[in-house]
Amino acid sequence: MAFEIANSPCSWGVDYADSPDNPDPKKVFREIAEAGYEFSELGPYGYLQPDPQKILDFTENLNLKIIGSFIFDNLHIESEHHRIKKTISKSCALLEKINSKVFVIIDHITKERMETSGNQTLSVSLNNNDHKKMVNFINEIANMCFEEFGILPVLHPHAGSHIEYEYEIDRILNDVKSDHLALCLDTGHLHYCKVDPYNAITKYENKIKYMHFKDINQNILNKVYEDKIDFDAAVKMGVFCPLGTGIIDFKKVYKKLDEISFSGYATIEQDIDPNEGLDPLQYAKKSLVYLNNFK
Repeated sequence: MAFEIANSPCSWGVDYADSPDNPDPKKVFREIAEAGYEFSELGPYGYLQPDPQKILDFTENLNLKIIGSFIFDNLHIESEHHRIKKTISKSCALLEKINSKVFVIIDHITKERMETSGNQTLSVSLNNNDHKKMVNFINEIANMCFEEFGILPVLHPHAGSHIEYEYEIDRILNDVKSDHLALCLDTGHLHYCKVDPYNAITKYENKIKYMHFKDINQNILNKVYEDKIDFDAAVKMGVFCPLGTGIIDFKKVYKKLDEISFSGYATIEQDIDPNEGLDPLQYAKKSLVYLNNFK
């Protein structure tokens, strides 16, 4: 296989740099290295002190290469675009200085979309005007990432957001005119939203430049659908499980990625709630041992 496996502070429950529940960042990166990984995402901007030399010294000592970072914010709200763009600019400037390559763009979850995630018929879409504003903003930030910093922007469809279902992915890819925007497919989020992850790899082969590997506990997901449980509650219930223990067929994922000659990085991103007492280090070890079967 021509791609490398990475992990992420997200697997330790880190979605926001300023969350009071975040574990100590240095402990997280030490545990990523201890679990056997040589590559990692950086996490949200500001989680690790944004000093490029200190980051390089720290991570090189762990034999860990930082491959990228992400924004998880309200792309669908025009009044927040200026703030979000400033954060992206700072993040990409930092990534450039530490020789990272990819920046993941994720629209933030909303209360109304979380409540209906996975049920397309009940999910409320943006009106045309707000959709156009989001499209224009994604176009703007994608161009900025690549043209100003040499960082590849990849769009990550996410359960509970306004870029979730297959028709929404198609619409965004059609409407965003930037030549630089690529895709990050997440096996878990796709399945959660009833998008076939294996077919998606084939369908979007020319756009996929980065992957997130995630597994799903189908029994919990069925309960989520039946009881109309929202996305945040589903995460607390453990809907995302260590790779190899859920419904996602990673042997098939690898086969599909091989068919499209995918190269680069695939990051294991184990969405957990840090308050639920889970052991992310053991999760990370188990997932890597499982994936090593497919080398």
